Parts: sequence; C-alpha cells; structure tokens
Amino acid sequence: MSLRIEILISTMFKQDLAFLHAMFINNNMDDFDICIVNQTTEDKLLVSDKANIKIINSFERGSPASRNLAIKNASKDICLMSDDDIVYQPDLKHNIVEAYRKNPHADMISFEAVDELGKHYTDYHPEGIHNKKSLKKIYTWVITFNRKVFRENNIYFNLYFGVGSVFKGETEYVFLRNAYDKGMTMIHVSQTIVMHPDESSGRRMGSDEAIFARAALHFRFYGYLSYLWVFKYVFFLIRNDYISSKEIIPKIITGFNGISAYKRLKRNDLID
Repeated sequence: MSLRIEILISTMFKQDLAFLHAMFINNNMDDFDICIVNQTTEDKLLVSDKANIKIINSFERGSPASRNLAIKNASKDICLMSDDDIVYQPDLKHNIVEAYRKNPHADMISFEAVDELGKHYTDYHPEGIHNKKSLKKIYTWVITFNRKVFRENNIYFNLYFGVGSVFKGETEYVFLRNAYDKGMTMIHVSQTIVMHPDESSGRRMGSDEAIFARAALHFRFYGYLSYLWVFKYVFFLIRNDYISSKEIIPKIITGFNGISAYKRLKRNDLID
C-alpha cells in the first residue's frame, strides 16, 4: 500500500530545526513529509533547506489556528497531527501504513501514546470503531486522518477551543466530534506510536480553565443539561480530591461562566 504520510507540527518561536532530532530519534526523518507551522514574529523566522520539510511562519496565535493552517497546506495522503515535545516510537511509518492497509475504508485512525516511564498516557478504549465516549480519550498527537476526505467535508479545528483561545481545552474532542457527526469512519488501533511527557491530569481537571472549557463543550453538545453536568463534575472533583471543599461554589460559578461565554458566541453567530 503506497501511502504518503505528512506530519503536521505546531510550534512557536523556533529559529532552527534542532527540535526535530529528538522527535525522530527512533525513525528516519526523511521517510516523512513534514509541515511545520511556526507561530512567531517577523524577527524570528524559521527556514528549511530540506525538500521534505515545509515551513509556514505564521503571525496568528492559538493552537487551533496553527493546526488549521497546517491542514490547509498539507498535500499528502495521510496527515498525522503533532506537537514539538513528543518522541515518535520505532517503526512509525510502518505502523501507520499497516493500520490503513488493514482498515482501507477508515477516514481517521487514532493510535496510542505512552509517558516517559512507558505507561499508557490514558486508559484507552479497546481497538475498533470509535464512539462518542471513546473519542474523549484521544489526544492530538495520536490522530491520523485522510487529508482529502477531511478537507472535502470541511473538518477543521474550532477556533474557540484550544490553547490561546476562549476555551483553553477540549480542542481534540470538538475536532473529532465534528468528524464523527459528519459520518466519518473512525477507528482506534491499539498501537503505541509516540511518547508524550506526562502531565498531572488531576491538576488539569480541577483548573478553572478546564472547567470553563468543559462546561462550554457540554453546552455545545447537550444544551441546558450542561448546568446539571457542572454540579456533577464539581462533586466528582471534590470526591477525588482534585479540589478542596471551599472551592465548590467558585468552581460551579466558573462552569456556569463557561456556558454563558459559549451562549454569547452562539448568539453572535461566532461559533457553531
């Protein structure tokens, strides 16, 4: 199966390609086409003299804008989303091509990540067809998709969800739900392709940014039931010691504020 894989890397303020060496220490960088979106300033431009590496210096901000620019400038069969702080595991090209060979009708295939200790980054769902719940376990750097199909169906990242946006989180799920709701064939393969540094999921889950974004996300998909979800989520956080009892009311208010922010954007036709 002859498939060209293009890795879409979002980064900021890079002035040389040294960061790629760590990412591809287990693979041959020349086996891939690479599109790098470098969000920067006019005095800090990134350039490349390698034929397989395309550079886009962008003066926009925000991860969704960066990823959308990469998708729009991609040209190969299969795109793999990426950040600049990951390490690809051995046989990356073979594993991706083999997954599409076994699933020739897949529009999107997700893989798995480990942390520095080799532990699964999250508790992934079993291999097979994705559902709405399983998509919640998928982070950006394990997402691959058929470039032509996604672009024909206008599947891009929502500019209001993600780092540097109004809702600083949930960027992957909104992107993947967009594809799911448009009937894309979405598969999960239990194959590790990347190491990503571990982060404290508890701290993220209990942060104001996470609650604000998740409440908005739930209003996007579940409407006014999201108000009940805020109460349920805050008490989940307190039961698991992610927040203290004195934070209950402030966290509920933060969730309600996230819903209100989404509703304002919706009223002004700025978000779907």
